[in-house]
Amino acid sequence: MILNNGGIAVDISKVKAIKTEFLKQGGNLVFEFDNFVIPVENPDTEELELRSFPNNAVEYYIETSDSLRVIFDEWVELWGKFRK
Repeated sequence: MILNNGGIAVDISKVKAIKTEFLKQGGNLVFEFDNFVIPVENPDTEELELRSFPNNAVEYYIETSDSLRVIFDEWVELWGKFRK
């Protein structure tokens, strides 16, 4: 399920964690995602096996620390509603 909030669109069903990184000017809103799992053929047995591949975190720069806090709180609230 893709949600759009504050100009940021994220597949909320794949979110593992939401974090903030404060910088001298503003900061980053960071989304970490669950691993990407797909079936892959084993070359030795020719059978399909589920393989897990890590997803890279996605960062969105926010210009002010106050805005970063507000947007972070909004995303955490949305994520909490989805996970219930």
